[in-house]
Amino acid sequence: MGHIENNAQKGNLEYVSADLARIDKAATHMGNLLDDLLELSRIGRLDHRPEVISLTDLIQQACDMLTGTIETHQIDIHIEPNLPHIFGDKLRLLEVMQNLIENAIKFMGEQPKPCIKIGVRTDTEHPTCYIQDNGIGIEPPYHDKIFGLFDKLNKKTEGTGIGLALVRRILQHHKQKIWVESGGKGKGSTFCFTLPLPKSETQNKG
Repeated sequence: MGHIENNAQKGNLEYVSADLARIDKAATHMGNLLDDLLELSRIGRLDHRPEVISLTDLIQQACDMLTGTIETHQIDIHIEPNLPHIFGDKLRLLEVMQNLIENAIKFMGEQPKPCIKIGVRTDTEHPTCYIQDNGIGIEPPYHDKIFGLFDKLNKKTEGTGIGLALVRRILQHHKQKIWVESGGKGKGSTFCFTLPLPKSETQNKG
């Protein structure tokens, strides 16, 4: 006899309701997981036409999509001015930006003045976008592990554990790389990825 059936026969409707809620939550999680896995498998096969994109506009659009979450957590977002244009699949790169900003919010912890800074480093071999937060930080042994499928540092957080793997796959398809920098617990994290530049700018650098 199943747990739900047992409670129903005994008239424990409160427990039946709780059991059904757990089943619904599990089914929703499984549906989200399957959607994410399907999305991961499609990258490289269902591309949109690459185009020149304003990085500033891309960041702003990602922030607009997360307005509710940003306001709820009272996150202060700083976007560096005069950011470059990039070249690629706009919708996929928007996924990258949205995932990284959302990830920074998710792991802000109990920081009383949560802040996310977004900009570009140009003093490196390849122009690099950074998303820097002052959240809980990531211990060095996990800096590579977090980009693997289903590797979540905190199992209690929402999500399927595919977000950062999806981000890395999209960037790999654009022939770019991503990494994280963090001094460890309580020292915040900075996610960095090299930028796919328009051909003219790439040739000028070469």
